[in-house]
Amino acid sequence: MLTNERHIKIVDIITNQGNVSVEELAKMLKVSKMTIRRDLEKLQEDNILKRTHGGAIVNKVLLHEVAYNQKRKKNLEVKEKLAKEAVNYIIPNSTIFLDAGTTTFEVALKLTQFTNLTIITSDIMIASQLYSSNNNIILLGGIIQRETGSITGHYALSMLEEFNIDLAIMAVSSVDNGMIMCTPDIAKQQLKRKVLEVSEKSLLVADASKFFQKSLYRIGPIQLIDTIITNLDLTSLNGLNLQDSNVIIIK
Repeated sequence: MLTNERHIKIVDIITNQGNVSVEELAKMLKVSKMTIRRDLEKLQEDNILKRTHGGAIVNKVLLHEVAYNQKRKKNLEVKEKLAKEAVNYIIPNSTIFLDAGTTTFEVALKLTQFTNLTIITSDIMIASQLYSSNNNIILLGGIIQRETGSITGHYALSMLEEFNIDLAIMAVSSVDNGMIMCTPDIAKQQLKRKVLEVSEKSLLVADASKFFQKSLYRIGPIQLIDTIITNLDLTSLNGLNLQDSNVIIIK
């Protein structure tokens, strides 16, 4: 069994059975306990599992949005690298959507170098950062979520119906074991689905901590995304059915 296949199997076993010991995993997968320990260390490093005495547990399902200021500081250096790569996919004079999120905020910081873009966003932090740039900024109307500064609701969905978007730069709260993009908020689920529906191309910026975790609501399979930019170890993605998605690994 290849390493990435074993990692996926370990996560599935622990997800279904709860805390499983190193010895039990070694027997189930027919490998040494030393191999299992190395696997668990790697999965914990990627924020997929949490080691416990003698075993590990999968990180809990995300049921609520994390406060913006708390998310902003997490993995900031990685987010900056993902953002630097993401702007390479922006075509001059095009219409882009910037999803709400702290990684997409890092993308916004790099868009001040552009001119004549039409930038649609559901994030008041991003809009306030870009409104004085030499681009056309459209902020969706609707309900502002107090924890994150993102906008959702009926009016936001209605506005999206009016646009032709060339590129949607998306963020997610998590991507589960089955490579389903997730969010803890049903209003965000609806908005993200609508964005993908009205966009010609899509790009996901997601650091390794977002993968192999669950949130309450399923947005859709990651295969809906044309380009995925992440720092997740490539061996964790090999063998997964990503179809025609372009996966860019940032070191």
